[in-house]
Amino acid sequence: MASVIVCGPVARAQAAPESEGLSEIIVTAQKREQSLQDVPIAVTALTGDALSANRVYDVTDLTGLAPGLTVRTAAGGSKLPQFVIRGAFSGGLVPGSDKQVSIYLDGVYLSAPRGSIFDMPNVERIEVLRGPQGTLFGRNATAGAISVSTRDPMGEVHVRASTTVGNYDHWRFQTSVDLPQVGPFSGYFSFVHNEKRGDIRNAGEGQVWDRSDSAYAPAARIQRSPKYLGSKDANSWFAALKFESGNFKTVYKFDRTVDRGTPDGTGLVGLNTGIPLLGSFLDKLISSQTEPVNFASDGRRPKGVNNAWVVPLTQKIQGHSVTSSLTLSDSLSIKNIFAFRKTYLHSTSTLDGFSSLPLTSEAVFPYATFIAFSSIPGLGSAPPANQAAAITQIANTLFPLVGSPFVGIAGETEVRNQQYSDELQINFDSDFLTATAGAVWFHSKDWSGETQMANTVSFSPLPGGVLRQKNVGSTFNKATSIGAYAQLELHVTPEIDLVGGARITRDKKSGNFVFGNPPGLQTVDFSYKKTKPNFLLGVNYKPSDDLLLYGKFSTAFVSGGSVAGIPFQPETAKSWEAGLKAEFLDRKVRANLALYTVTYKHFQVASSGTNYRDQITEITGNPALASAVGSFVVDQGGPVKANGFELDLVAAPVTGLSLGGSLAYTKTKFKDVSRVLLGANGGTYLPVMRPDWNAGLWAQFDSPTISGGETYVSLRADASWTDYVNLAFNPDLPAYAPGNFAENIRGIPANWRVNARVALKNLNLGGVKSELAAWSKNLTNSRVKGYGVNLSQIMAQANYTPARTYGLDLTIDF
Repeated sequence: MASVIVCGPVARAQAAPESEGLSEIIVTAQKREQSLQDVPIAVTALTGDALSANRVYDVTDLTGLAPGLTVRTAAGGSKLPQFVIRGAFSGGLVPGSDKQVSIYLDGVYLSAPRGSIFDMPNVERIEVLRGPQGTLFGRNATAGAISVSTRDPMGEVHVRASTTVGNYDHWRFQTSVDLPQVGPFSGYFSFVHNEKRGDIRNAGEGQVWDRSDSAYAPAARIQRSPKYLGSKDANSWFAALKFESGNFKTVYKFDRTVDRGTPDGTGLVGLNTGIPLLGSFLDKLISSQTEPVNFASDGRRPKGVNNAWVVPLTQKIQGHSVTSSLTLSDSLSIKNIFAFRKTYLHSTSTLDGFSSLPLTSEAVFPYATFIAFSSIPGLGSAPPANQAAAITQIANTLFPLVGSPFVGIAGETEVRNQQYSDELQINFDSDFLTATAGAVWFHSKDWSGETQMANTVSFSPLPGGVLRQKNVGSTFNKATSIGAYAQLELHVTPEIDLVGGARITRDKKSGNFVFGNPPGLQTVDFSYKKTKPNFLLGVNYKPSDDLLLYGKFSTAFVSGGSVAGIPFQPETAKSWEAGLKAEFLDRKVRANLALYTVTYKHFQVASSGTNYRDQITEITGNPALASAVGSFVVDQGGPVKANGFELDLVAAPVTGLSLGGSLAYTKTKFKDVSRVLLGANGGTYLPVMRPDWNAGLWAQFDSPTISGGETYVSLRADASWTDYVNLAFNPDLPAYAPGNFAENIRGIPANWRVNARVALKNLNLGGVKSELAAWSKNLTNSRVKGYGVNLSQIMAQANYTPARTYGLDLTIDF
């Protein structure tokens, strides 16, 4: 079968030095430093020019920069990256659930999926590992892992400052100051300010929301809906202190980010006016507005949307890590990584694309009709006179609310997380054996919905924009995980290695879900315990320094758990992979290929409680619980199978010119899907968000120096192509038929994304080494949607690819 290996963008980051060919790339994909071409893993490393040209500031900027990798920001204002790798759509949206693709920062696992999109200063290298990484990286890496490495102190006085100006009032300033080494100590600190106004105008700007009644004090505020959506206003601090003496080294690192930008805009694509009662009411509400409501019916990014519900977000992230290493001999070394991290996020999202329009007098009777028939038992069979009387009575109570903001379906995310972790690693290397072993302890606490306000507000007027403690859905989760692992490489001959690895993990989770209306709140407690093994078997064949062939079988799992008392099992992955890594023509051409087949069982699907209330009631037997659960995890049922390949090519044909390209194919199939998912989607459940094909092209040219000095011109362009992406679990539903309300969120058309940068490097400005660059991201201004949702067959909404940006960078070094 097929299994893919690619290492493109690593080489992308390295231009050819003179006639020596491609530079060697060092990665830590196996918990130790190795040349990329010697690692039997499908891994891509991004450094230097690749990071700069593609404006890689957070993990969502990685789309297309590694074969087969797609990254999107989840809808709902959760600041959650959703990865697609090897047939897996990685979520972690549900409180208490985990994800299929893990993110590591300097070797520290980031447990909080929501809020994990943030600026990462001082990034030295980003590695994208594809395929199950259960042995060395542990749980929650069934599809892969993203490993971000920041630089250590230099030990020399050095200042680097850069400023960026661009369209959408973009201004970014970064400075990093290295201090001189004093005895065994060296350090540096950096600061980044990043601001940019959003690319979508909010027609609902100025709406005041009063959350003073919040049970959680930091969220008890009065805020106004902003003028622009997708704005950035972030400050990041980073510091590192290194102690090094003899064979011992300890590096302490601190990072903090505060972002007070605005959520992305959500567009209203279509409305199902034919749905009984509710359809006619929403149609009247929208059509009777004094100003036309924005529709993005073509599914492409609009200039404006009606998102009055949205307010500026608050995101705070802070982390501490201490990495200590001791080299005992040329063969043996020990490393320990201790860390503490915490996050906080409060954000809002207009899930329907039009909340919160003012309630109009024309919409009162249609709304009263909807309420009457939805809430009064037996009214549908009552005499017409009785029906009219009930509707009129309700309407009379609604007329005083005319002008109040009316929420269709809107969400509020309020989460915080604390985590502690410690990992001990031991590496041994000899002529006969290379071994990596370790032990891990991890402990986290997560809180969500502490405001005791509704996570999802639906079809309600909110007089004065005042929100009360109501429809509570608050979750507390505590998780502890311990594990031990070992991976051995037996050097049978100079060309052949046999590889074996194993890991054992013990997970323990507990918590509660609080729901209802104060003071009559109800609590559902839950607990979860599970011990799971992972293992790896492989063989590596290296007949020459320029060629590596490998094959392996590996496993991994995503932790199980419970959401509001609804249990879900661990997700497992079993994968066969074969790969080739080769260099030709005196290292002027590099090719990496991986073929794979992987089977996921008990695949965890994050599902909206809004769309599955009947199914939740069936599972729990509690209708009140069903209406309170914002999202939960559904076991997909039968296996998810993915087969494919990943190919990456890099060449440095002549001095100063580097070229590269990648191609990835994944075919994903579902079998024996859960009746819960089938029942909610009309009997059909197809793969979504998973393109079959991905491709990338890039080129970089570094000119000869100008006028015999050190200044030269560097040109770079990157283009990534993504195949058609299906967004409809059941595209045969009438909603997606031509001319119907959800037609244009059925899928994302195939599209290109182009980034480019031209720079004058090694400029001498008054004796200061400088760089001046012009750049553009999304050069062709692709307006395709990044996400589309059919909300309960009522309405269709979409989020979008960010608009084209361009600007100038000025960097100085001294």
